[in-house]
Amino acid sequence: MRRYFGSALTISALLLTMGASAATKHYRLSWDGDASSSAVIGFSPDGSSNNPYLNYGYSTDESNWNSAYVSNSESFDGGITSHFVRLQDLNADSPVYFRICDQDGCGDRFWFRTAPAHNSPFVVVAGGDTRTGHTTRRQGNELLAKIRPLAVMHGGDFTNANSASEMREFLDDWELTYSSDNIDGYSYKRIYPLIPTHGNHEDDNYSTICQVFGVDFNGDGDCSPSDTYGAVQVSPLLRVYTLNSQFQSSGWSSYATAMNNWLESDLSASGSAASWRFAQYHKPLFPHYTGKSDNPTLFSWWAQPFYDYAMNLVVESDTHLTKLTEAVIPSGSNFSTTTSGGTVYVGEGSWGAPARSANDAKSWTIDMASIQQFKVIQVSAEELVVRTAKFNDTASTLSREDRTADPLVLPSNVNWWSANRIGEAMTLIRNSADRSVISEDGSGSNNFILPVTDDVFISSRYSSSNFDGDSDGLLADGSDSTFGTLYSLIKFDLSDLTACSSINTATLELNVTNRSGNTYGVYLAANDWQEESVTWNSVGGSSVRDDLAESFVPFYTGVERIDLTSSGLIESWINSGNTGLVIAPRSGSNGVDFTSKETGTSAKLTVEADCTTIAGPLPKAVKTDDFTLLWRNEIKVPVKLIEEPAEFNQGQGIATHLQAALPDHGGRTYQAAKHQTQIGTAQGEAG
Repeated sequence: MRRYFGSALTISALLLTMGASAATKHYRLSWDGDASSSAVIGFSPDGSSNNPYLNYGYSTDESNWNSAYVSNSESFDGGITSHFVRLQDLNADSPVYFRICDQDGCGDRFWFRTAPAHNSPFVVVAGGDTRTGHTTRRQGNELLAKIRPLAVMHGGDFTNANSASEMREFLDDWELTYSSDNIDGYSYKRIYPLIPTHGNHEDDNYSTICQVFGVDFNGDGDCSPSDTYGAVQVSPLLRVYTLNSQFQSSGWSSYATAMNNWLESDLSASGSAASWRFAQYHKPLFPHYTGKSDNPTLFSWWAQPFYDYAMNLVVESDTHLTKLTEAVIPSGSNFSTTTSGGTVYVGEGSWGAPARSANDAKSWTIDMASIQQFKVIQVSAEELVVRTAKFNDTASTLSREDRTADPLVLPSNVNWWSANRIGEAMTLIRNSADRSVISEDGSGSNNFILPVTDDVFISSRYSSSNFDGDSDGLLADGSDSTFGTLYSLIKFDLSDLTACSSINTATLELNVTNRSGNTYGVYLAANDWQEESVTWNSVGGSSVRDDLAESFVPFYTGVERIDLTSSGLIESWINSGNTGLVIAPRSGSNGVDFTSKETGTSAKLTVEADCTTIAGPLPKAVKTDDFTLLWRNEIKVPVKLIEEPAEFNQGQGIATHLQAALPDHGGRTYQAAKHQTQIGTAQGEAG
């Protein structure tokens, strides 16, 4: 139960003794209502702090500041006391400067910005699952401070055990999200408003987010499970809906009913008060990891209202990976893709918690990957631009002046994830019914990143085994001690190119995790295959290698880019059938490893094409003696397909002097037994 100390009181601030400091810590800021005029500031005692209060104002001149008293205090897990000051009637789109004070003085100087009351653009960050992986969690927090968003959406699972000790660690790490500023000669820290979500690791206490972050979504003055759902009106541009997916658990049916009734009522009455609508909750409707079950109850609750009331973007967590979907509409018990307007789903957590295998793509998935990340979203009246930031320390740091000058600017050198077909940025616009449409230019010279549909390796020694989704990713080797000869097979979706008249450039990107000094070939596959069933035997072993498109030597780990422009392979696929690629050794027995779409960054085929003149598939080509493709309109496109014998000499050109420096696939002997029995599925993991 909340303990009230009285409502916020506006008085002239008292300047306290220089050098004195309040005995408080763990400052945090939350939004749970109208973000242009209200905020909740939370903090905890750090020693003996009697009758703490807040001094605040709209400039750094503290003589003009007002004071507000603690509105309520909460105890979490018997070990964390939190005091909350609820500020109301704030000026919109304004800096608010504040200090927490008590009998000993005033503490550090902080500031935040209220949301605009007009259509000014801004940036928000959205992610979840900070419960473990503290090193990575801190990297994400530090990146947030560099980005300087207007606000942060957190998808739940703040800690692992939901204990006081772990929450103190979370709050310690949250201090890394503060941005440091020098304003009028004073040192200030910018603090960012948090919109928190209840996750399954908070299930032992359904009052966690109101006890720790002070939210009171329903405005009743009581801290209860009813505060796990509600709406934040960020500005006329955005309304954020926070929902509790854990109400699907047994015993919470009355709360679930109340939540879902409220959701439809609020969407009907207030959803149109903003140009864009976001939703966040913890458990995905359809996780993109085989170790997590689908959530048909959540689908039955929310999928149709999201579509009916034009929910533009949904941020899910829990699974510890990243994904982007097409704009989708509910169809029976699943989604179907639409190009005319629907809801886009992104996620799924991994803000510190260990990334799980992204191994359960849906028919409406654009791309997915197993990475540590959160979403960075630029919100403007015309469009949303959604990016996925991977965690490292390469990003530059925006200054207060940078953010003031441009509310949409992002730091340089952020390690953005590049999704197949979409690239680094997904742009959403609205149709006439305000539903989301993925904006992709369909005319002129176009850049495409073709999505991987299938990727797998095959083994001569385990010639009847299928290795789809194997934890090793993709392998190629002339003579591996465990697997024998290894080829990797990759196939791409060409549907976006069927209206293109010519291919200007084509580049294959492979993410190398184990390098080699040997030469590898990129071959056209001689026959069709599917990743879930292909074996060495089913594709005829080494005869799966058809024409050689290009060769490369993977000297280094990281992204290997192979120019396939002059090979004519895409034209060949469009006109003769898409059988994909084979990555196979041309010399030596020192293997190379790549990440698959299940284990990390998947292969990419980046294409620039002219898509102005042909409205359907390219006309059928004829391969001639001078290795050109002859189009019906008599335009000749050069081709470089190198004919090679089907048989391959595995002993050719072995670079034995590189064996020590460039390790082979040693240490895989332990996997032989599992591959003989074709066991390769990902194991489930709780939480």
